[in-house]
Amino acid sequence: MKYQVNPYLIYELKKEQTTIIQTKESSFATKNSFLINFLNFLEENSIDLISYNDMKSVFNDEKSLQESIDFLVNNKIFSFYKERHLSNKKEILIFSNNTDFVDLATMFWENLKIKSLNELEEQCYDNRIIIICLNPFNLSELKKLAKKCKEHPSNIYKFIFPYNHSIYISNYYSEEWGNPCPLCFFYSIEAQLRGSQTGVDNLNFQVMVDLFYRESGNFEYDGLLDKEDWISVINELNKEFKLPETMSNKIDDVLKIDLSTYSLSYDTCYHWEMCDCYE
Repeated sequence: MKYQVNPYLIYELKKEQTTIIQTKESSFATKNSFLINFLNFLEENSIDLISYNDMKSVFNDEKSLQESIDFLVNNKIFSFYKERHLSNKKEILIFSNNTDFVDLATMFWENLKIKSLNELEEQCYDNRIIIICLNPFNLSELKKLAKKCKEHPSNIYKFIFPYNHSIYISNYYSEEWGNPCPLCFFYSIEAQLRGSQTGVDNLNFQVMVDLFYRESGNFEYDGLLDKEDWISVINELNKEFKLPETMSNKIDDVLKIDLSTYSLSYDTCYHWEMCDCYE
């Protein structure tokens, strides 16, 4: 048995001689120094996955071990880990509304089925890995596709789209896994861009996009990409398709490709607080 360690914050109240533990879904106070030290250890060592046997080496006896696990699960610090693999799907399908990407991907992967985005909307697929590349990118289209993802939970999805003069590659998402969905990924990008605004007169990309939405209620972003701009995307996907099972912890990794320097910035996708995919 393995447990996923969910994000949490620790606040020490010295005057009260107690500690507050906060997660996304709950908060509680404790004076249990052993528990506090254990949570500090997990945090300091960036441990996000722990096994039952690992826990046995920490706790003195079976009774205290099980009580501690139950407590951590009930308070949303631990959740039961779901095995996540890419290799047990029937095939990889790639869909795009961009002819340059389709042409390059077809040339690179002769053994994969690479189709227009319209074919995804017209047909139903199950138990596949589905890669969706959008250029131009439209948030309304992303919302529609995210809804389709939830309707076919046996599939695994990954999205690619240009935004803010970069190309973004999402994590692998499955409704069955309950991990961050495509909208979580996009809205985290939005939040980061809004947070980078440095003054009233210095409009950044996201503020300009917001003005377009306010003006017309919709906005479609064309990255104006050449075929060579997609090469970094092809290389990244090719590496991911060859991931061994032991690398399944990389499933929630996301990537930003800067179109001016082609530098790669990796991160991890987390649930967006307003999204219902975490419920």
